[in-house]
Amino acid sequence: MHFLLPLLVIASTALAMETNQPTTALPGSTWQVATFAGQTPLADHPITIEFDNEGNIAGNASCNRFGGTCKIDGAKIEVGPLRSTRRACEPEVMQQEHKFLSLLRAATAWTVTGSELVLATAEGEIKATRSPE
Repeated sequence: MHFLLPLLVIASTALAMETNQPTTALPGSTWQVATFAGQTPLADHPITIEFDNEGNIAGNASCNRFGGTCKIDGAKIEVGPLRSTRRACEPEVMQQEHKFLSLLRAATAWTVTGSELVLATAEGEIKATRSPE
């Protein structure tokens, strides 16, 4: 009987690794976007994403702050309608912001490996690193 416990632990760990389940919960975390659809954010216009404990998402989309709802179910994610402030910035900043928000709204899955978050969409990935708390 004593040999069964180690086998169960090994089997459950291997299964979790095979199914690529998220290793860290998103609620209560803040992330700095490194790339989105292969594009790096403009140097003077960083992008951030914040997940709170009440099912909301917010952050800085380059020029404007955004916010909305976010439903997380296992490795699936559904970003609800987003609202944002309405500041105007240079055309390239506004283009970056529009592309990022469009991609964020299309996110369907997420994973965290170490300090990297990946939000997957049909149009590409958003990759971000955990911001220091």
